[in-house]
Amino acid sequence: MLAIAGYLLLMFSSPVKKSLLNGWRCIRRYPAIWVTLGWLGCANALFHLVVQLTFQWRGVSELRWFRESTEGIGDAPVFWYMPPGGVAKSVAGAWIPALESIAGLFNNAVTTFPIAVIAAIGFLLNRHGHFGTLRAALRRRFGLWHWLMLGCVILCAVAVVAKAFLYLKPPGLPDDAWFRWAPVVVLAASLWEYLFGLAVQVYLILHAFAWVRGISFEPDALQDVSIRRFVSGTKWAAIVLAIGLVLIELPLVLKNFPAWQGLFPNDSAKVESRLTWARVAIALVLIIFSSMQAWLALHGETLSRALAAHWRFCRQHATALGWFILIAGVHFWAISFGRAVILEGTGHESALGVLWTVAWPWIAGPITGWLLASWVCLFKASDGR
Repeated sequence: MLAIAGYLLLMFSSPVKKSLLNGWRCIRRYPAIWVTLGWLGCANALFHLVVQLTFQWRGVSELRWFRESTEGIGDAPVFWYMPPGGVAKSVAGAWIPALESIAGLFNNAVTTFPIAVIAAIGFLLNRHGHFGTLRAALRRRFGLWHWLMLGCVILCAVAVVAKAFLYLKPPGLPDDAWFRWAPVVVLAASLWEYLFGLAVQVYLILHAFAWVRGISFEPDALQDVSIRRFVSGTKWAAIVLAIGLVLIELPLVLKNFPAWQGLFPNDSAKVESRLTWARVAIALVLIIFSSMQAWLALHGETLSRALAAHWRFCRQHATALGWFILIAGVHFWAISFGRAVILEGTGHESALGVLWTVAWPWIAGPITGWLLASWVCLFKASDGR
């Protein structure tokens, strides 16, 4: 009861409660905002379930109906068992996913694989003219440099299609070569997944923007608008990508090559520690520059003007922004803790654990969609335009 009272006090005493209420009204008017997030997350969970079943069929792993036997409960399998320290582990482990989820509101909150594969195929075939729309937008923004940028996008789109086949290791291929070179393809594929995720997020942000401004739209036309607005943020996206490549992606690739193992040792504990700090650093950068995406996507600013507008926004609306980040953090920590503690109790490879993983996006999706719409409402109420 004390926790509920504290939560209600936090929500009703917040100076951003009007934006939060408007965000709720927005996703009621445009449920596509949270449904898109739910479907993308669910597709990712179902894909990994299929991979897990494939590995079980090959005898590589085992999917159990019950969680594994654990000391203190005898030999019989059970549906639920919380090991000693399991709740404390879930509490401590929830803060990094929560921090990344907050950062996702200001950059990329969507999970795109394997839908990114379908999107890449449609893009390469110019379905609905999206390839042509992107090329025209890049040409207007970057001139002759658009050929180089378009070539990189095409390469990444091909890589994400290839990534889908990495799970079907060809027989006779040496394991050493497979595990060494497969991450190179995954790296290129991750760039497409990130860029596609940004485009989807801009599309969802424009839904909320249309609600705030009372604008009606056709979904197909809004997709073309989102592609053009996405191009406005490519320089900022390139900076974020460069940070991620340096801190996360490149070390994961280079540690598999002998020439680089002195610099990036293939030690699981060290790799995990480095990844944790890199994830925290990237999330903090995105939170510090929280309004950059909004200025670029909603107003089509240049990078320098968006940066100046962001600092002005932070100075003038620091209290509202801080409250919004706090409230988003409370919600994301709560759902991250709930996800972790249930997986800890049911077992990650049990039937209940898998079912919870598949159902999870339909819990996180509405909350993320609500907070994303609320952020757009808060931004538009504060930007003075």
